[in-house]
Amino acid sequence: MEIKYFGHSCFRIKGKEIVLAINPFDPSLGIKISGLMSDIVLFTDKKDSGLSTLVVKPVTRENLFVIDSPGEYEVGGVFILGVSTGKKTTYVVSMDDLRLVFLGDLKEKLSDKQIEDIIDGTDILFLPTGDSKQALEIINQIEPSIIIPMAYKLPGLKTELPLLEDFLKEIGQEATAIEKLIISKDKLPLEKEVVVLNARS
Repeated sequence: MEIKYFGHSCFRIKGKEIVLAINPFDPSLGIKISGLMSDIVLFTDKKDSGLSTLVVKPVTRENLFVIDSPGEYEVGGVFILGVSTGKKTTYVVSMDDLRLVFLGDLKEKLSDKQIEDIIDGTDILFLPTGDSKQALEIINQIEPSIIIPMAYKLPGLKTELPLLEDFLKEIGQEATAIEKLIISKDKLPLEKEVVVLNARS
């Protein structure tokens, strides 16, 4: 599996059989996403689903599959569970033997039921940096192998976001940014690790 970051909370995950994107954002925010190709696109906020037009074309499917709300989905062998968290949707994606969790919102504490739905065997957690103390609590609840921070301040991005450095300091981790993460089940770290990805345009 190959994971690339496009800034804000937008990622592209390339699996063995299918490509998934999450949260393409409007170029008016200051960073333009170009050439984004994907078979599935997820939106943690339903009101953003019109931005699926930023995906230029599917990779292996005839039509793009858009998911913007809670529910259970299966697309091309990828299993997706959408869980309502606050006003947004958190997604649990089972893909290439890995369990990925995209947290849609950190404004409210996760309930026991949400934790039960999310926590079981999380390999990679995509985590907003907004509330560092709550982020640390969620990391301790979910205990992922890899934490990928998102939604932090980047040059050119016209939105008020926290500093990545403050987030890393709060959770007591250090990380050097890399261009992309290539990962498989047998390459997961034995202890939790933060992976910072450089944003691509």
